[in-house]
Amino acid sequence: MGNYVGLDLALPGRRRTGFGLLDEIKRIYDVKTLSSRHEVIKHVVESMPKFVCIDAPLGLPRYGINRLVEIEARRRGLRLIPPLLGSMKSLTMYGMEIASILRKQGIAVLEVHPTSTLKILNITRQGFLKMITSTFNGPIISNKHELDALVAAFTCLLHDRGCTEELIGYEGEGSLVIPQSNCTYFI
Repeated sequence: MGNYVGLDLALPGRRRTGFGLLDEIKRIYDVKTLSSRHEVIKHVVESMPKFVCIDAPLGLPRYGINRLVEIEARRRGLRLIPPLLGSMKSLTMYGMEIASILRKQGIAVLEVHPTSTLKILNITRQGFLKMITSTFNGPIISNKHELDALVAAFTCLLHDRGCTEELIGYEGEGSLVIPQSNCTYFI
């Protein structure tokens, strides 16, 4: 039990990064929309999370534009954008930078994909929103980035409960944490 942080990462200055926090002990959630690297690091560190789950690729492919993670995800019907395709390359590099900074501060960082989490759990974004707001207390969720950040934080919670699996890439490519398809743990 503890705090779980999710980040729906976006490049600084271009779009907005969604920040979501689930506090399982106090039964509260918090969301914010952040715009700078400094804000992201500050809010994560201040939250003292058990895990941070980031919605962005956190590793580079060893061969081509896809990691083994994306290939395995596709076999399972999950659609991830290749980390080196177009503007994803910049997001991948930014995600790796944020993860490195957080890990150096002793924070456990995992790569997740909120759309895949929802698909595996067979729940819509609206269904997830209803579940979270009926179980936790928190502010109004004002955009998709904040909602996806909460889905990422929920994936962290599931991981802490032993209800996830990892799609593992080649050495150095990283891994993607997804819920187990038979997962029955819902808050």
